[in-house]
Amino acid sequence: MIITISNLYGCGAVAVAHDVADRLSYTYVDEQLPVVVAKRLQTSPQAVESAEEAADSVGDRMLRALESGTPEIRQPPGATFDEECLREVRETVREFAAHGNVVIVGRGGGAILGRRPDVLRVFLHAPRDWRIQHILEAYGASEDVVTAEIDRIDRARAKHIEVNYNLKWTDARNYDLCIDVASLGTKGAVDAIVNAVRSR
Repeated sequence: MIITISNLYGCGAVAVAHDVADRLSYTYVDEQLPVVVAKRLQTSPQAVESAEEAADSVGDRMLRALESGTPEIRQPPGATFDEECLREVRETVREFAAHGNVVIVGRGGGAILGRRPDVLRVFLHAPRDWRIQHILEAYGASEDVVTAEIDRIDRARAKHIEVNYNLKWTDARNYDLCIDVASLGTKGAVDAIVNAVRSR
């Protein structure tokens, strides 16, 4: 079974994913994915992370398509670095998934693999105020900084999924299981995911 976990920032997805992997004796995949992609592209994991957040808008993509038909302003052939990163991320997610018994955090894993009988697509969410408080307690940063970071990351993730996969990131129809972490807590979220896997 493959578990993909998407989440609103500040829901504690890393802790949930680690505990799920431990309970099921699955491989946990998160930080190592951009490292693999970076090696393939001969760049740094930080460059891969930045490229993942830099999704073009629909307008940007339309403009690029128009430019390709206008010889005077046509760009040189070949994929951009961001496009190469996206291609390699997709390929790497599929490779990790091919081994089975894996928990993949973020990276659009659910969108890449889609609806399959061997994939459980999970979305973790919680109210914004709860997430702010959760991060404040964990890291002790100022509330203004935390609030701005939550909003920035949520916008970037939503844009990435919309632009690259034509899906609404928070739409429950794109997942098999949606969990309110504020209501169930980390243990409850882990129990729900493990039970869903075992029920299959």
